[in-house]
Amino acid sequence: NMVNLMEKKNLNRKRVLYATSIGLFVAAIVIAVITVFMSTKVAEGGWAEFLNALDKLQTSIQALENRWLIVLALMGVYVLRGFLPIPFPFLLIMTGVMFRPVNAILINTAGTTIVFVINYFWGKFTGGGVAIKKLEKYDNVREMMAHHGKTKLGVLVALRLVPSVPINLVSKTYGGMKYPLYDFLVASLLGYFPKIWTYSVMGGNISQPFTWKFMGPIIVLLILSGITTLIVNITLEKRKGDNKDENSNA
Repeated sequence: NMVNLMEKKNLNRKRVLYATSIGLFVAAIVIAVITVFMSTKVAEGGWAEFLNALDKLQTSIQALENRWLIVLALMGVYVLRGFLPIPFPFLLIMTGVMFRPVNAILINTAGTTIVFVINYFWGKFTGGGVAIKKLEKYDNVREMMAHHGKTKLGVLVALRLVPSVPINLVSKTYGGMKYPLYDFLVASLLGYFPKIWTYSVMGGNISQPFTWKFMGPIIVLLILSGITTLIVNITLEKRKGDNKDENSNA
């Protein structure tokens, strides 16, 4: 009965991951089709005036003086994000609205680092036991960490890129495991950077919502997330096959 239960869980996990990866690929295709269709409709329809007004608003925001005060205010919001459930994409996009893409990416990377560090030390000083238990409720996450070790950088990179894995829980878990801070930040930022880039560029092109400049990064992120989810599933299946071979040879 126990073996059958484990096999059912593995089958469900496999189906969920494959469905997720396929869903991400389909979403990328749908968005691409919408972009092609709407890019001409926007030019022809009544969207032009609205988008022009939005462009002027964005330009006026980017022309504000005391830019460093805005940066400091944003860093303060990121500190709050370390403790409060403020939507992360909203922060990244709003920074993209207020700053040019390169500057927005740098600011968002710094802010994201702050959030990671806060939760890392939170987990380190509290032991991270609660975070680990909550994170292990995600079957896919538990299997990734069990089969490939909690010390491997690739697992952490994947956890940052695979959809729906809470970023604060991951940080607290690795802090609770006393994972080296430098390695934690490198892997975390490497895995999360596609999202930082995507939302920063989206914010910078918010006045052009139905163009490749705005939609392109979303499509790239969906494809990357889909590929990562697919690789995770294939890797877990391969690992299970290796374990079965080892057990049969023992």
